[in-house]
This record gives sequence, structure tokens and C-alpha cells, in this order.
Amino acid sequence: MDIFHRKYVRGVPVAIEIQPLESQDARELSLVLAHAFEEDPLMSWIFKEAKFRVTLVQAWMRFELQSAMAMSTSWVSVDDDEIVAGTIWAPPGRDLHEGGSFRQLWYLVLGANPERAGELGEGLSLLGEMHPDEPHFYLNTVGVKPDLTGRGYGAAIVQHTLDIADRDGHPCYLESTSRRNLPLYERLGFEVVNEIAMPNGPTMWGMWRSER
Repeated sequence: MDIFHRKYVRGVPVAIEIQPLESQDARELSLVLAHAFEEDPLMSWIFKEAKFRVTLVQAWMRFELQSAMAMSTSWVSVDDDEIVAGTIWAPPGRDLHEGGSFRQLWYLVLGANPERAGELGEGLSLLGEMHPDEPHFYLNTVGVKPDLTGRGYGAAIVQHTLDIADRDGHPCYLESTSRRNLPLYERLGFEVVNEIAMPNGPTMWGMWRSER
């Protein structure tokens, strides 16, 4: 468990715990991430029906979390015994969608929005073509409870794995689904290296952070 003193209240540092995701907390984190991504451009494009989106995004996140937990690369920020933020990473040389996890995501999309499945497949192929070949840590997802954004939770939990990557001499890569998040990642050392337009959908920005 790591402690980050990442904000001050009346001049006193407040400690935020960052710890590995445990299986019993996966449902709680998946709901945090679902609310964080409810209005996300990519998730809104995949799951167009707003009234069902939180439920569908939560199911999506559960599949991703299962893969990340198997690789010990999902982390949570805990404040007053409550999960307030989380990340999903893939370590160097691994793919979150290896095995059967991608098939689960695909069936989820087919059931929720079958007319989007073909375009999503094309878009994922584009993302794959742009994905760096050099071994790296891959940030799949970072999310913060919507009522707690802007307080440093997101930056702190991403920095946690960046420190691991720096220690081991690895670069990092991510794909941002929102232009407004680019400055946050740039402050953490990432730079935009490509833009990927999903077919009839949103633009995503591939960002690379060289090894330190």
C-alpha cells in the first residue's frame, strides 16, 4: 500500500491510499468508472441509449477489471474507506484482451448496439495499427468519481504506475478519448503522437511517455 500526500486542507496534508484492486472491490470500482465514463465520447458512441449507459459501461469495466486483476495492474484510490478513483493498466508485453476477454466485450456491444459493432471493429483495428510495438505500460482506463474530479485523485493514481514504470525503465502509452484531458496527461509527461478518428465517431489521441 502506498500513501500519497496530494492535497492540503487548512495547511494540513491529507493522505490518500493507493492500493491494488481486490476482487471484493471490483464491483464498487466498476460503478465508479461507469459513472466517470457516462458522458465519455467513446462510451457514448458505443452505447448510444443514455438510460442504459451506466449499466452497460459498468459491465464493460467489469470485463476489463477481470483482465487487469489477473495481471495485478488495477489500482484504487481510497479516501475514508471509499473508492474514489481507479486505473486499469496492462504491463509491458501483455494485452488486456488476450484470451477470451475481448469476446466478452464484443458480445456486450452486439447485444446493446449491434449496428455499431462493425464500426467499432474498424476503429479497434485502427487503434491496433497505431499502437506502439516497443514494450510499455498501457493505461487503458483512469476514472474518478464525478463529484470529486479536479482534486488531484486522477493525477495521483496515474503517477503511481508511472513511478513503477520509471523505476523499471519502461515507457507508457495511452489513448485519450477527450481533448480536455490532454493537458493533464501532458503534465504527467505524455505527448500526443497520433490522432485516431473512429468511423463515424469520436477522435482519440494516442499519447506516449518515454522511459525516465
